[in-house]
Amino acid sequence: MTSMTTSPDASVTLLAVDSRAYAVDRAVEPLRWVFRWGSLVMLVLMVLLPFFQVITREIIGNPVIGLDELARYMLICTVFIALPCVVAGGANIRMEEILLLCPVRFIRVAKILTAIVVVATFATATVATAVAITKNLDNATPTLGMPYWLFFGAALISFGMTTLECGIQLFKVLQGRPIYITFPQEQEPEEELNLPEDMKI
Repeated sequence: MTSMTTSPDASVTLLAVDSRAYAVDRAVEPLRWVFRWGSLVMLVLMVLLPFFQVITREIIGNPVIGLDELARYMLICTVFIALPCVVAGGANIRMEEILLLCPVRFIRVAKILTAIVVVATFATATVATAVAITKNLDNATPTLGMPYWLFFGAALISFGMTTLECGIQLFKVLQGRPIYITFPQEQEPEEELNLPEDMKI
């Protein structure tokens, strides 16, 4: 990962920077922490629920009704809750290799326009999801009777947080700062690891 070697307030061209470098990132970090760990919990549940259902069906012979539906809901939540983390870290497909072949001034304009379009897109998706929730307050899933607003709620929270992340990226683009963030756990160790001789390159 790219490490931060200049002043946080300087105009830099690095693609990613430690999430603790700027005040705006430090302010949003608690929310990012919730989304990171929330997506991990959803992923673990998504794996464990079908495993538990196989055990109850094949070994005990008494499957739990609605567990399949709950596992599908965990899949939905995993995708949506992880989306803001993917966008913030720049892990989505961006095709920046092509953009880097263009002149510097064009790259800046393209990044600004892209950030504006992305903010508008996710903001629209947030509003559309909120409207969908209001129109389906009385609907529920057939097996568990789970309200539809729970399903749409994951999308609403995800799109709202992603809109915030894209707004922060737009702010950084306008200031000429690195757009994406990395986390302290992703940084290269400052000191050389004390490896055995046969493991050193």
